[in-house]
Amino acid sequence: MIKKRVIPCLDVKDGRVVKGIQFKSLRDIGNPVDLALYYNVTGADELVFLDISKIETGHDLMLEVIERTAKQLFIPLTVGGGIQTLNDITQLLNHGADKVSLNSSALKHPELIRQASEKFGSQCICTAIDSFYDEQRDDYFCTTHGGKRLTNVRVYD
Repeated sequence: MIKKRVIPCLDVKDGRVVKGIQFKSLRDIGNPVDLALYYNVTGADELVFLDISKIETGHDLMLEVIERTAKQLFIPLTVGGGIQTLNDITQLLNHGADKVSLNSSALKHPELIRQASEKFGSQCICTAIDSFYDEQRDDYFCTTHGGKRLTNVRVYD
């Protein structure tokens, strides 16, 4: 029997965890480090931080938050959001992330997935796919920038 795994994903905007529906009506629900520790002690198998504001605002990687969190976790930490380069990945891994998640950059520069996998190992590179169902075209399409920009890339492609 396949073991079920619990992997909470915390959307982080401007250094705070937020909750919304389809990236809209976001409300602040807490400090990312505190919530990470909560999931750590309550039995989560892994944890994901997605910085949903970096790609839009261009702010620095949330390295301090990653480092403070990683020092206290005993579960793997995946970080995504606004990762554009191999240098971004290096910084996140050096500050305690166990894995990185690519989204907008995976669509814009798909070769980054291969380059990162070759440099850091495929075990720590993953992609996140945000999607939108287009009723007129009767299919799911990838979105970028925290679900705000629709692409012409079909999810299953």
